Amino acid sequence: MLVGKRVSGGISMDVPQCDEICTLPVLLCVADGIGGSIAGDIASQKVMRCFAQDPVPVNETEIKERLLSAESYLNRLVSENPLLNGLGTTIAGALCDRQTIVIFSCGDSRVYLSRKGQDLPVLVTRDHSVIQEMIDSGKLNEEEARSHPLGHVITSCISGGIAAIHPDMRAYHIEPDDWDRLIICTDGVWDYGGVDFLKAAVGSISPFETVLKIHTVCMSAGAPDNFTIIISDIKR
Repeated sequence: MLVGKRVSGGISMDVPQCDEICTLPVLLCVADGIGGSIAGDIASQKVMRCFAQDPVPVNETEIKERLLSAESYLNRLVSENPLLNGLGTTIAGALCDRQTIVIFSCGDSRVYLSRKGQDLPVLVTRDHSVIQEMIDSGKLNEEEARSHPLGHVITSCISGGIAAIHPDMRAYHIEPDDWDRLIICTDGVWDYGGVDFLKAAVGSISPFETVLKIHTVCMSAGAPDNFTIIISDIKR
């Protein structure tokens, strides 16, 4: 994950990290190395470090440029070490400024938005996945999708080498409101946490306590996949 300039990864946290961010714009991102592929952990770490570089992107165009720069970096890694061919990662995040939040994703990591008065958070991003394409075409519904054998086959990511998939970044712009809550997470959270994760993500409790609740939900579900989550409350 990336919060501002700090990259964290490859660790187990029983106690969530907590920060108050006052300097804007700020990037909040999660990256999830592609399962079943070589060096997913390296891909996710390197991509987060690319996004952490100065200067901070200020708009959608600059986020896309950073994404393409990360793709080029993974390609250079493969040219130096062909054994890394095909390494890749998903990404999802938010560029937060005072007037606008740019939400973006590539792969099946997600960003949700929770606002006052809503029963459950609303999914802002749209997965790059075979299942999402089947849902969009009417061949599958959301309930059927949860148990489908192609559930984790993605159609876009940030990757490198001759087996790479060219990244297709999807971006969405929202106007922030006081006490909006952003939930940025990998598929290990939304897939296995399900509706219990969504219920745990809303409410008046702090992001710190919310992450603890979601951690319990995921672990109770068996947590067959690693998971990363950022909860950010907006105060204007």
